[in-house]
Amino acid sequence: MRALLLCAVLTAPALAQTPQPAADAFMFEADPLVITAPRLKLKPAAILDPSINATLLQLLRQRQNARPDSQAVLDASVGNLNKLSTATGYKLKTRYTELGFLLTEGLAGVTDMSLASELETTARSGTNVQTRAAALVALAYTRNPRYQSLFQQALLDANMTVRLGALEALSILGAPGVQFQLANASRQDASLPVQVYATAGWWRTGDVFGREALLRLAENQDWLIRAMAVRYLGEMGGPDEYRKLLRWLSTETHQAVRAELCSALLNLQRYAGQ
Repeated sequence: MRALLLCAVLTAPALAQTPQPAADAFMFEADPLVITAPRLKLKPAAILDPSINATLLQLLRQRQNARPDSQAVLDASVGNLNKLSTATGYKLKTRYTELGFLLTEGLAGVTDMSLASELETTARSGTNVQTRAAALVALAYTRNPRYQSLFQQALLDANMTVRLGALEALSILGAPGVQFQLANASRQDASLPVQVYATAGWWRTGDVFGREALLRLAENQDWLIRAMAVRYLGEMGGPDEYRKLLRWLSTETHQAVRAELCSALLNLQRYAGQ
């Protein structure tokens, strides 16, 4: 039987050699750099092994007041990852050099009271800013409006990482009043990159004024701000944005912004000619 199967494979018609769909080419690609919140995929009655939450709680406590360091950069195990320049390489490097990312993914949407309480403590008073930001985002996945005031308070933090985490948390929470908080941050935050992120979130809530603010940021003198704004315009825009970006492509001089413009235009290609 095995010989017959092998013969059938080797003598199969050309149809068997037809290229597979493009999606198959990415079958072995690493997971995208997003928080997958695996807890949210579990059935409500699912019982977790206690060692899972216990381990996450221990890691959180170890990191919440740890001083930021560059040990990951010096770690020989990730040395090769630092040399990678592909999108997948970047995702792998971030995943395994930033423990806060893994903690956010593991704790996102947690319902265990001891873990939720520890997350809230970390988000309020932890001295490690990366872990504070991770705790804010993880709490947002509970979709519990009681944390909204905590996120709003974090918007006033002196550290940009914490403020960005607070904005991401508010966007995930999606509670009433979030639109106002995003709009306020888009105008008043001390960091222009944070303003761009807030403005994109503001527009994503459906407020047209967020779109107008993002268009203004796309003409900022700072190339990074232009590039960030262009990216979000490409994600959420329509025919008007397509025409604007196409005009800007002919006058933009910075290479990174030109590349971002091309990506945005490709995303909006369905609006060409409208």
